[in-house]
Amino acid sequence: MGDQYLVFTGRPNAGKSSIIRAVTGLKVDVGKDPGTTQRINRHPIAEGLTLVDMPGYGRSLRGGRAHEEQTKDDILDFLELNAGSIALAVHVVNISTFLETEMRLAKKGFIPLDVEMVHFLKRDLGINVFVAMNKIDKGPRDYIEDNVEALKEGLGPSIPVFPLSARTDEGVGALKEEVRKKLALRGFGSPFELVR
Repeated sequence: MGDQYLVFTGRPNAGKSSIIRAVTGLKVDVGKDPGTTQRINRHPIAEGLTLVDMPGYGRSLRGGRAHEEQTKDDILDFLELNAGSIALAVHVVNISTFLETEMRLAKKGFIPLDVEMVHFLKRDLGINVFVAMNKIDKGPRDYIEDNVEALKEGLGPSIPVFPLSARTDEGVGALKEEVRKKLALRGFGSPFELVR
């Protein structure tokens, strides 16, 4: 068996890099502006296991339309070419803005991008996927709960979801534990042993 991947995907400003730091301890670059991660970054985190930090896909303040399309193509190419080697994907959603940015598209007949990506990973590529609903600390609790429920409904009951905040650490332990369990099933007893 060749190297395996732990992949993190999500839209710009969802908090992928912050979640990676919180879950693995890996010191990846984080920033307040969308688009801090500009390319596919690979980080060995255990013998035979590489963490892949994907750039955000979709609208971003950095780069133009051509850059967005190239980023999308690069992400899809990586996922399709390596699907059989991806031990787990964690898709990060900015839950504080989900209804505003995504559900209005659904009302117009478009599938929300986050839902589309998770279904692509799970249904089309057969990859185990978790969803990290980040930024639950950003807004009134009932508003965040409405966003969480809307996303769960769009994803369906077979997708494990983890409401959390990388900033406050709330809920991060549950995701970290489940990531460790899933990787242990693939033979990685100490999945973050090379993390510095």
